[in-house]
Amino acid sequence: MGTQIQLYTSLFHNNPDAVFMFDMQGRFTGVNAAGEALVGYTSQELLHMQIWEILASTEGLDSKKQQQILSAGIRKNKHYQLLHKNGQVVDIIASSFPIFQNGEIISRYSIAKNITQQKKMEEALHQMQENFRLISENIMDLIFIVNVDGIITYASPSVQAVTGLTIDQVINQHFSILIHPEQVTSAKSDFAQMMKQKTTLDAEYHYLHPDGRMLLFDVKGTPDICSNGHILSTVFVARDITERRQSEELLRYSDKLSVLGELAAGIAHEIRNPLTALKGFIQLMEGDEFANQQYLQIMRSEIDRITSITSELLIMAKPQALRFAPNGLLPLLSSVIKLMEPQALLKNVSILTDFPQVTSLILCEEYQIKQVFINIIKNGMEAMPLGGNLTIKVVERSSDVIIRISDQGQGIPAELLPRLGELFYSTKETGTGLGLMVSSKIIRDHGGTINISSDVGKGTTVSISIPKALKPSVSFTD
Repeated sequence: MGTQIQLYTSLFHNNPDAVFMFDMQGRFTGVNAAGEALVGYTSQELLHMQIWEILASTEGLDSKKQQQILSAGIRKNKHYQLLHKNGQVVDIIASSFPIFQNGEIISRYSIAKNITQQKKMEEALHQMQENFRLISENIMDLIFIVNVDGIITYASPSVQAVTGLTIDQVINQHFSILIHPEQVTSAKSDFAQMMKQKTTLDAEYHYLHPDGRMLLFDVKGTPDICSNGHILSTVFVARDITERRQSEELLRYSDKLSVLGELAAGIAHEIRNPLTALKGFIQLMEGDEFANQQYLQIMRSEIDRITSITSELLIMAKPQALRFAPNGLLPLLSSVIKLMEPQALLKNVSILTDFPQVTSLILCEEYQIKQVFINIIKNGMEAMPLGGNLTIKVVERSSDVIIRISDQGQGIPAELLPRLGELFYSTKETGTGLGLMVSSKIIRDHGGTINISSDVGKGTTVSISIPKALKPSVSFTD
């Protein structure tokens, strides 16, 4: 018996958890050293106190409720808050057991574990999770967690707004579902390199949106490396930079236009000065009866042609005071076709037309629109050195008219299409890119667009959209 008492006393005092004993009135009858440390009171102080005095909240604990607690059976792992002597609140998990004598409960003892730090950590973790939820739900950047096999295990809510795919369509799929098919092989190679070298990934990938838009993403990947050096997963952050890149390209294009304008103004100035002298001498020669009038006529014609070219250069050099007027599209096209037909015959090119019976008027500067058609038709013929068909089709829509000019040339590779229209860039050996650049500027000034599509080995189609004027024209027959 004495040995058992010694064992009980040792377990009571040496228990690392706080142990309290109290009678059926809630008065403390015993406490170990861990209990003293937990509440800040000495055993002597606690022996003159009741359990209710160290509870942080006693609301609703009337005498009846207190007696129910004291008379209850075993109560395991209940959460309580104690009030430390210094006024701080201490979170505990406590298990309480009744002590019986002759079948009646005469007292209770409780074992309590301090979980204050654990509680704070849980609250901090919960706050971090809540902050992450708020961030991931409200930013337009895409956040993905990808496992070592490249499978997406988490996707931020912004994925649907940006990619057009639901989270369910993305989760448990390979990350390549969000990469343009032409870049999948490259992206997989980048991922494998990142996993092998355990370094961050910084790349740009295209994505084909379900609505047909081509988006460009700046992608950053960071491996999550555990203490043993193994990669657990990878966090990817993708930002849509489509508009930013378009703005940068537009800025570069504007810079090129500025350079071209200065160049064109300088060339026009240098050409016009000698032209003035040449015109003067021709006028003097016209009064000479021995002068060859045929040669003079040719010289006048060529000088007029040079003057026309300098005027075109000046279109790029400075803003023009355009005089827009309603014009029938079909008469404009037909006059250009008649002008180009002799050159087409020489190149063995047949110009085929698909025009509606009635077409709306377009509000335009006649000379400039004709210049665009001449440039595009000329390019189409030059793309067919062995001859072929050049098709011109007009399609009316509710607010604009589409002119599609298609050739049967060798076509243009997809990677070169975005560069068409750049200054000094051309698919022709002697080209400068000036013609398409001038044409694009004219169509933009008219509120329209130019789009180029091409199929290598089959040909190229240039689609020109021009807004309609208010009133439709009468029927036109070539």
